[in-house]
Amino acid sequence: MTELKRKEAVLRKLASAVEHSPVSVMITDRNGVIEYVNPKFCQVTGYLPQEVIGQTPRLLKGGEQPESFYREMWETILSGREWHGEFHNRNKDGTQVWELASISPVADDSGVISHFVGVKEDISELKRLQRKLGQMAHFDELTGLPNRALFMDRLEQMMFHAHRHHGRVALLFADLDGFKGVNDTLGHQAGDQLLQAVAHRLTSCVRGSDTVARLGGDEFILMLDDIKTREEPGIVARKLLTAFGEPFRISGTACTIGISIGISFYPDDGDKPQALISLADFAMYEAKRAGKNTFTYSSEKAW
Repeated sequence: MTELKRKEAVLRKLASAVEHSPVSVMITDRNGVIEYVNPKFCQVTGYLPQEVIGQTPRLLKGGEQPESFYREMWETILSGREWHGEFHNRNKDGTQVWELASISPVADDSGVISHFVGVKEDISELKRLQRKLGQMAHFDELTGLPNRALFMDRLEQMMFHAHRHHGRVALLFADLDGFKGVNDTLGHQAGDQLLQAVAHRLTSCVRGSDTVARLGGDEFILMLDDIKTREEPGIVARKLLTAFGEPFRISGTACTIGISIGISFYPDDGDKPQALISLADFAMYEAKRAGKNTFTYSSEKAW
């Protein structure tokens, strides 16, 4: 009798702990039919116990994960092993969430699995922060354009592709003419708005397969892939010059700036990413020395 009371006391403590757990708890039978959910589960998902008991966890599927994901999970727990992973689920109100989960098989006295206990914790905010950090690591915060790190990665990939297919890549190094005057006159906030407008105008002048990146300050670089003729990047450069001939309207003020562009080619001008950028940068300064608001090739090599 004493041992029975002790076991009953332990069971009451366990039940109380599960009921007051700060994480969601779900218990299913061997076939995955839900037999119990704790209050935290209801608080997080918005479902009442009677709405989920008798259902299966498929009720919560967010639709982002393939069937193979769930198949592997079931293979793990039916073999008697614990499963740990992340679920993309959907709450009752349609909100999609990421949950870190652990599922443990429970065996009866004969060693046969009779139940599964799932414990889940919402990690949606963590996922959002991870995405934001990834964005910050690869994109310029002000303009949303790829930053230098992402540009270098794309350039290396494009050079590799061009090498395999005997193609060419062109770089257009662009520096704004007159930006400092606008920044000094109208202030840094207006300068930031102007850079954002410049980024939009640059991207509107190239193909979707091309890349426009901000290297810093008022320096931008464009990468054009699959170049067939030496004149192609010159055509794009003239298009940019024409686009920048139109004033930018910033905070109700018309701002006129120019753009100087230097052009280099892979593989004609070099086979190293930084060397190609440096050559395009040098050509850009040649364009500035030539009177600004124009473009210059890094060399006169004929194809």
